[in-house]
Amino acid sequence: MDSDRVREIIRRRYAAIAADPAGQFRYPVGRESAENLGYPADVLEALPPDVVRYFVGVGNPFRLGDPEAGMRVVDVGCGAGFDSLVAARRVGPAGRVIGVDMSREMLLVARAGLSIDGAVNVTFAAGRAEDLPVSADWADLVISNGVLNLAACKVSAFAEIARVLRPGGRFQAADLILVKDLPEDLRTDEFAWSG
Repeated sequence: MDSDRVREIIRRRYAAIAADPAGQFRYPVGRESAENLGYPADVLEALPPDVVRYFVGVGNPFRLGDPEAGMRVVDVGCGAGFDSLVAARRVGPAGRVIGVDMSREMLLVARAGLSIDGAVNVTFAAGRAEDLPVSADWADLVISNGVLNLAACKVSAFAEIARVLRPGGRFQAADLILVKDLPEDLRTDEFAWSG
């Protein structure tokens, strides 16, 4: 499949998730998933319930280290904004967080959650991992949770992450990786590309 077709499949899938995340995956989502992945209970309690309900991740990028006060963070593939809001609490009022997602529908969910949460140091922007709407050398930390495996061009996505990170900045991701070649039936399965 070509890159545009892959992106459209993924966009449609996440538009459906924005309508209702329940039943969209073969694994838990929402609070149960976040708890299983090691997010502390106090973090989950502090976030708006709808943000927690829309949590779809494959790991916890903060297990590699918490953002520090005053840091600038980019959340690649922010979805409903869960990890962006977690980062916003860690960086405090002197820090900034930009959550980037290619799904208009998920950005609407993220912005609704932000309006309930009230964080003033978070911005959500439309964009793709392969073309981040962030200035070069802006970020102290780039995070991503279950998104890079969905990037149509992984080389471009990693190049963009390197571009937006300042010298000495950190990249923390939780994602799925292949340890052997995919069977042919999965290479052409639209659901496999988006789930």
